[in-house]
Amino acid sequence: MLSNLDYLYNLKREGIKFDLDVMRGFAEMIGHPENKFKSFHITGSNGKGSTSEFIYSILRRRYSSGLYTSPHLIKFNERIIVNDEMIPDAYIDAFVDKYRQMIEDLARINRNPTFFEVTTMMAFQYFSDMNAEYASVEVGLGGRLDATNIVTPLVSVITQVGYEHADKLGCSLTSIAYEKGGIIKNGRPIVLQDQKPEVVKTIRSIAQVRNSRLIMLDPQKIRNLSLSEDGTVFDFEGLNGDYHLETSLIGEYQALNAATAVLAIEASNVDVNKNEIEEGIKNARWPGRLEIISRNPLIIIDAAHNPPAVNKMVSTFRKVFTKKPLIVAGILSDKDSYAYFHVIRQISDSIIFTTPEEKERAVDPKKLYDLYGHLFTDARVLPDPIEAINDAISRSDFILVTGSIYLIGAIKEYLENKGRKLPVSSINSL
Repeated sequence: MLSNLDYLYNLKREGIKFDLDVMRGFAEMIGHPENKFKSFHITGSNGKGSTSEFIYSILRRRYSSGLYTSPHLIKFNERIIVNDEMIPDAYIDAFVDKYRQMIEDLARINRNPTFFEVTTMMAFQYFSDMNAEYASVEVGLGGRLDATNIVTPLVSVITQVGYEHADKLGCSLTSIAYEKGGIIKNGRPIVLQDQKPEVVKTIRSIAQVRNSRLIMLDPQKIRNLSLSEDGTVFDFEGLNGDYHLETSLIGEYQALNAATAVLAIEASNVDVNKNEIEEGIKNARWPGRLEIISRNPLIIIDAAHNPPAVNKMVSTFRKVFTKKPLIVAGILSDKDSYAYFHVIRQISDSIIFTTPEEKERAVDPKKLYDLYGHLFTDARVLPDPIEAINDAISRSDFILVTGSIYLIGAIKEYLENKGRKLPVSSINSL
């Protein structure tokens, strides 16, 4: 018999559905849990997860708070956090037991709720049951018709907008920005990180129609930026004053994400002080983004998987690390592998092509070798990711695992289970 978690995963056969009718019906049937807490709603092609974590961490300094993100790195429970604790297995089981019939009834009325729709409703119900006062809610895909878009947040946030999921969001930055801008609610502020003219124009237009205050991040207000293996340090001039911010997350783009989170908190008028904001940024943890998971050998994992993300990752990598790593990489079929490997070659001459733990969408590493192996002096194929990381450890004292969250999650879990001491702790790590 299927476990309740397997039952949820089996709903993935429904794929991604771009409409809100089922979510609205589901919410109505269980009493609108999305209205039982105050929310922040965050979307973007890149940076939305880190920004969601920064917002949550600030709120957590004073309030009972929730965090909803996707996908998970190692374990499903990572997606739903309240007060630094993952949702328990028992709650997942109880939720599915209670609402399985309702899920199947919805299929007869309209269509079967998808995996992400049910998971989103579970998160909202859990936040309600746990009496969370606030929640930081990350969009799954797009925004306008994403399952999370039944919330009416205190503030909406858009990080970076890039070319992604053209089959669902459109082929231009304007069309993608329009879908992202769908999370803007009437009379509620919108914080925009992206500076690209077509994105700004689109979001400004939506904000005007919805009478929403548009707050744009000015990168010039980020000063005295310093990057190291220990993280990112900078000063930021916010809406309400100046902040000295430190985070263990590495990268100029993480300074942008942290500053965006500060603007969102300020725009919400939530009662937190300067010290709580600074402590929230300092205590934020977001695994899988230039995360050092071992010091000896030095092993770094990074989930960059699209051109803007890998460009920023490579730029940061070159500023922080002077040595070239041995890369262990795998990628999914819906990602731009050509751009990815032509950028990643800038920081290494050696690579092992392997397979992410998402067999249905993973690109055959032999195909990657045939297409991109010539870009590297030393390239080999080891389809099994565990064999790949062990081979890398036997040959190098500096390793970068990248390309897919499904790859870095599998390798991180394997190394943890081997008992390798990981120096960076995280509420999302097991």
